[in-house]
Order: sequence, then structure tokens, then C-alpha cells
Amino acid sequence: MAHLFQGDRIRLLCSCGLLKPITAIYFCRHCLKLRCGNCVSHEVDTLFCPNCLENMPSTEARLKKNRCANCFDCPSCGHTLSTRATSIQTPSPEDPSKTVARKVYYLACTSCRWTTRDVGLKDQTVATGGWVEQDNEHYKHLQSLLEHYRSVAQQEKLEREKKRFSHRKSSYLSLSDKYSLPSILGRKSLTPLSPFAHKGDVSQTSEMTPLEATAEVEGLPEDIFTEEVVLSSVTTMEQRLSSPEWQPEKTADLYPLHKHILVKRSLRCRHCEHNLSKPEYNPSSIKFKIQLGAFYHVPEVRMVRQVELKTGVETGVQLSLCNPTPHDMTVALLPFVPEASEVSLQKGEESVEGSSLNTSSLVRVVEIPPEKTDLKLTADVALPQGQLILAARDDTAEYDDQDSSPNYKDDPQVVAWRRANKVGVNLLVTPKPDATYVRVGFVMRYDYTNTVATATESRTVTLNIPVMVDVGPVTQS
Repeated sequence: MAHLFQGDRIRLLCSCGLLKPITAIYFCRHCLKLRCGNCVSHEVDTLFCPNCLENMPSTEARLKKNRCANCFDCPSCGHTLSTRATSIQTPSPEDPSKTVARKVYYLACTSCRWTTRDVGLKDQTVATGGWVEQDNEHYKHLQSLLEHYRSVAQQEKLEREKKRFSHRKSSYLSLSDKYSLPSILGRKSLTPLSPFAHKGDVSQTSEMTPLEATAEVEGLPEDIFTEEVVLSSVTTMEQRLSSPEWQPEKTADLYPLHKHILVKRSLRCRHCEHNLSKPEYNPSSIKFKIQLGAFYHVPEVRMVRQVELKTGVETGVQLSLCNPTPHDMTVALLPFVPEASEVSLQKGEESVEGSSLNTSSLVRVVEIPPEKTDLKLTADVALPQGQLILAARDDTAEYDDQDSSPNYKDDPQVVAWRRANKVGVNLLVTPKPDATYVRVGFVMRYDYTNTVATATESRTVTLNIPVMVDVGPVTQS
């Protein structure tokens, strides 16, 4: 029954051309189209530390290099370091001949047992902060490069603005008599007050001394051929890349790493600019203000049981359809034509007829180029004819002992079972001769009740969703 939880075996074709499981797709109620992470805009709402849940603005996070100042990760295994308290005996300040107990703190990893004492870091008298930071020998050189290129960028910006406003006067001195002696002396002594002054008046950036290349290579240490190599004392590639500024070669040089901060982001439809997902601002909250996941608006398709497939042999496959909406739904399974799907994707984004936002003045369309996806089918599928009726979702139906669903006139060869808002559908799959893995596809047409439709628009809209099903491997007969 493990295949019931493998949601990636049933994938939907997004409006951008990518195949995604229903858990990774959003549904825009205004465009009435599927959206995935590739065709939505991502907006950062808040930045926070995943350990202490401290909020910080973007400017502060930029200064701290997107890391938390109080939480650390283990440089050996990557787990979060915890603060441990212990007591040591120190001389009394009143009587040096006596000792008193003092509480100190150190960092320890509960996974690999690494501690700050392993690298010689002194214990701290406070629980948070005060840990010694490593000094980067290239820090001053990097700062000088940043300052130099900031000044270069500022000068280029002034030159661009000066060309844009070249018709304006360069300074207030041009208002006076430019041939008088005070005006000439003023130009030499005063700096221009306008940022759009002449090129000769703008202070030039300081020139950087370029580094000189050398052909001399430092020699190897004398004990490299005589000293025995202890692999446990050599850092791994992952440990070195976790500290890109220092890249320690020995485990004795590993220092605690400041924990990376995380973000809470909102997802917005690029076509109509409506929010598809918006979380709560509080980092400790896991709720969403807006969450338009496709599993709330699109019928969920799952495989009921795994079947044995043989080349050229017709095999019955059972799928379950689930209605997630509180409205009755009519579903029909239609043949899937890959060529027709590719043509529809090449047309790009168009305004949906009957949508709640069909005014061009309210919509700023951002075109997304369609992605090329392998839509090759490796089996023939016999789909049921006619329409299937899915009952509305009722949360109380799960606790009812008796089946209170209405009596539908279902074809027993098509509908295997029915329970509340779920129904089992039988399909007949025939693998092709050259197929090693069976993949079938169909178009799921269903009636969606639009809850954001205006009074002049129809509330019921018919939508077509292409579905790809990975049935399984072909068994050699």
C-alpha cells in the first residue's frame, strides 16, 4: 500500500508546461489556471532564525550576512549547537587563597558530541553572545575593493544622470556674471553643489593597486613525507565548504557557524497579481492567511492498488477520484493528445473567458515561456464513457457508520466503489511493445464552482486538467 502515499506518480500539467504533483501546484481562482513554483512570483514577507524565532528586518539581515547572531550550527555535522552550563573553581576576589564556584557556558552538539572546548574556545560567563569570532586575513582587502567599486558605481550613476539632465545648469554660479573676477575665483575654490556638475568638478575615484601575479609557489612543509596522516583529523569537503571564508583543513580549526536565517514568502500569480499563498507574519505560526493549493480546488487522483503489467496484455487499473470542494462536481475523463497540449502551451497566457478579472486595465501580464516536457505515452488506455458525479465534501461523513450518500446510477463496470466524496474508477491499460515503464495520460474535465465570480458572471466553469499517471514497470513475460 506504499503507492497510496507516492503522490508524485500522479502529476498534473501546469499552465507553464511542467508536470507537478498536486501538492506542488496552486490554483488561481481569478485566472482559473494551475500555477507552480516556476510560474509565480516569490515575495519575502519576513526573515527569522529557525532556532530562536527572532524576527529581523532585511537591512539588519544584510549586515549580519543572513545569519543569526545568537544561534550556531555544529561545524562537524551541521546540527544546532546547544548551550551547556557548568561550574568551575576560581579564586575569590576578596580572598585569593580561597576558591569560589562560578557558572560558565559552552556550546555542545548533541549529535556528534563536538564542543567549543575541542578547538580551545574559552567558556563564556553569559549564555548568549560573547563568542570569539575568527579573523579573516583578507577582510581589509575585500573592504577596500567594496569601497572602490561603490565609488565607481556612484560616479557612473552621476554621469548617466548628467547626460539625462544635460540641458540644466551645472551650478548656481552660472546665474552670475561668469566673466567677473569673483565668479572665476568662486569656481576654483568652491565645490559644485549640484550632482550634475561637469566631469572636471566631480572627484575621481581612488585607483586600486592591482595584484601582481607570481610564478613562485610556496614549498611543501618538511614533515609532509614523514608525518603519518590521520584521516580523522582532516576535514571533509562539506565541512570546508560550510566555512567558505576560512576553509579549514584540520578538524582542530573548526569553529561554530552562525545559523542561516530563513524566510517566510508569499506567492503571487504573475498573470493577475493575486496572492496564491500568504503565511502568517509570526515565525512561530504555521498557519496561512491565504493558501490556494490545488488540492483544495482540483479533484485528487490516486492509484488504489499496484497491478502487474505485461506487454500487449490489457490490464485493469483502478483510480480514486476525490472531490475537495463543498459543491457537487461532474467529472469526465477524455483522451489526452500530447501534440494538442503543446500547441495550447505555445499560445501563452490569455485572459480566461468568464473569469472575475477580465479588464486589461486591472491586469499586468507577465508572460512565462512554456517549458518543454516529455509527454510521451507508453500505453493505450480505455477511458470510461460519460460523466461521473462526485458528491460534495462533508467532514462529518467520515464519522457516520451508515453510508448517507445519495443513490447514484453508476455503471458497475466503470465505478468500482463509492464512499462519501470519493469514487473508484476502473481503467483498462495496454502497454506498448517497446515500453519498459507504463505511463498513461488523460484530460480530466470537471465543473468548478467559482466562489469569487461577480453577479454578472457564471459561477460554474468547466475546466480541463491534463493528468499523467505513472502506472509502473512492465513485467517481462
